[in-house]
Amino acid sequence: MLQKYHVILAVGAFVIKNNKLLIVKKSPLERVDPGLWTIPGGKIEPNEPIVIGLKREVLEEVGLRINSFKWIGEDVFESNSFYFHAQHFLCYPLHSNIRLEKNLVDFHWMEKKEINNFQFPVNIKKRIKEIFDYKHE
Repeated sequence: MLQKYHVILAVGAFVIKNNKLLIVKKSPLERVDPGLWTIPGGKIEPNEPIVIGLKREVLEEVGLRINSFKWIGEDVFESNSFYFHAQHFLCYPLHSNIRLEKNLVDFHWMEKKEINNFQFPVNIKKRIKEIFDYKHE
């Protein structure tokens, strides 16, 4: 018998400024990845174009407007009866004035040498290593 799964489309923004990556820390009260460091992003609304959702999520979570972006890959992973299909983008902000939404407790502009100083979800840490090896701007 086939099991039914609900697919959630999401975006992740690898925001780069001056060769540093913006990372954010989730509240310890969050249901998914509590207390871990990650990147801005979230669910795409029904019928919402991915690029619109990307810009909306970055603005909602960290208060940044992005002026350019590039698709860099995707991850699919399972959680209970859900499949998350995350599209990842390299993003460049118009400014660097961060305003965190309430479920985020901290942020940091991370350099490559700092990657082991933070605890990330496994798929995000792997992607971060790839991002720092990529030539920007």
